[in-house]
Amino acid sequence: MLEDAESRDIYLKRLNWLVSRQKRYIDSIVTTYLPGIPLYTGKSPADLRDSMPKDRKVILYGAGMAGKIILPYWQDDERFAGFCSRTKEKQKNGYCGWPVMSPEELLSRKEFNVIVSTTMADKEIKQILLDGGYPQDQVYSLIEYYKYEDPDQYFSPDFMYYGEEEILIDAGCLNLASSLVFKKHCKHVKRIYAFEPDPECYQICLERKRRESLSEAELFPYGTWSERRTLYFKTTADGASRICTNGENSIAVIPIDEAVPSGERITMIKMDIEGSELEALKGAKRTIQRHKPKLAICIYHKPGDMTAIPLYIKELVPEYRLYIRHHSNYANETVLYAVMP
Repeated sequence: MLEDAESRDIYLKRLNWLVSRQKRYIDSIVTTYLPGIPLYTGKSPADLRDSMPKDRKVILYGAGMAGKIILPYWQDDERFAGFCSRTKEKQKNGYCGWPVMSPEELLSRKEFNVIVSTTMADKEIKQILLDGGYPQDQVYSLIEYYKYEDPDQYFSPDFMYYGEEEILIDAGCLNLASSLVFKKHCKHVKRIYAFEPDPECYQICLERKRRESLSEAELFPYGTWSERRTLYFKTTADGASRICTNGENSIAVIPIDEAVPSGERITMIKMDIEGSELEALKGAKRTIQRHKPKLAICIYHKPGDMTAIPLYIKELVPEYRLYIRHHSNYANETVLYAVMP
């Protein structure tokens, strides 16, 4: 049922990983389809932070995506002094609220521990530092601690097409990041229906909608499900909140078919809802059969989703073409896509 060799290869390797839990199957996906992304060792940036000397200030060399990912581990640490970057604008304006020094200044001052917080030029930067006389025991690498996730994962594959007027259902919108990425891929976004049941994340969404002037977004403080109910919910406020039988809170859930006006022609549905995807798809049955929107559905939260979700989608719309792509250097972020010919 899968359309290309990459989809079939990823699918079989994920099945082998599910059966064996041998990391080599995920590593094979990463090395084959995510060139340049380092393999994940299982170590956390917190392990690196805790192992470093307590008596020396720390600089992150690289004011980019990797630096932003590691920043939360350092921003409250009194040793952290900021970033280093070649970019003049960042040297002038700072990055993420922290000062940015030039490589020349860093090389002239050798009192810092330096974490090379970029993955694409790790070896080159370390060599520049060493050639400039930086002590080797003060230079650290982020690569073995780097946990990569592609922020464009739901929208970037080349088989995903976008028309003149798009309407997205963003189920599990977290902080509206994916809705904002969606806007980058589209000529015109007419509307976004965004669902986020975690109370703290929902408030973040409201604030971000205001701050980013995302007038297209209509926010719902509900989960998506096959019927209207109240369900137990584990609240984490970090993207891992989920429906579960032992949750300490409860949330209202609603079918997408009932939440979205029937007259709206939905063009895409994205779901990353921590294992509730199949039930949410059942609650979107009429919408999917009526409009045949593009689908980007996470299938890594529950082992059974690997078979149940593709089969259910094909049952709803047999004409759909199915693809699978993997978007991290560990076992998460495997997405099933369904597009019309």
